[in-house]
Amino acid sequence: MVGQDNEPVLNNVLIAMARSFLQYVSESWPWVPGGAAAATVEEQVRMIAAQQRQGVGDLVELLTEREHFIDFGSYPTEYTDLQFLSLEALMESLINSQQYVCRLLADAVVSLRTAGDDDAADLVQTIELRQQDAAGALLELRQQLRKAVPV
Repeated sequence: MVGQDNEPVLNNVLIAMARSFLQYVSESWPWVPGGAAAATVEEQVRMIAAQQRQGVGDLVELLTEREHFIDFGSYPTEYTDLQFLSLEALMESLINSQQYVCRLLADAVVSLRTAGDDDAADLVQTIELRQQDAAGALLELRQQLRKAVPV
């Protein structure tokens, strides 16, 4: 079977996305100061997180087709130190985490292509492009949030 040894690569990418800082923040309800503009930024972060979950779902589907055990992982314990903070205070960490996810996806594409698993590589590359778009959206949201929240 092509890609027989590639399922761990796919599952590692799945864990990185399913337990990313973006997912943690979307579940932890970060504080956003009053104002419609700031609330809109919060909603956009939640939409970006939902799109990331779609990529997780795509990976789950492929791993299920390949009859591979799926490990969803757990959130890193250091995330628990970041409770009760404003979205603005979390933005830099969100951006850094998203850039890490993008690098991991890019590395996985190379690994999968090298192993000759083009189906998996194509899927991960599609997910990578969406996650790069998400990273760009987070950068834009940081600017919007800075404008919405006076210093």
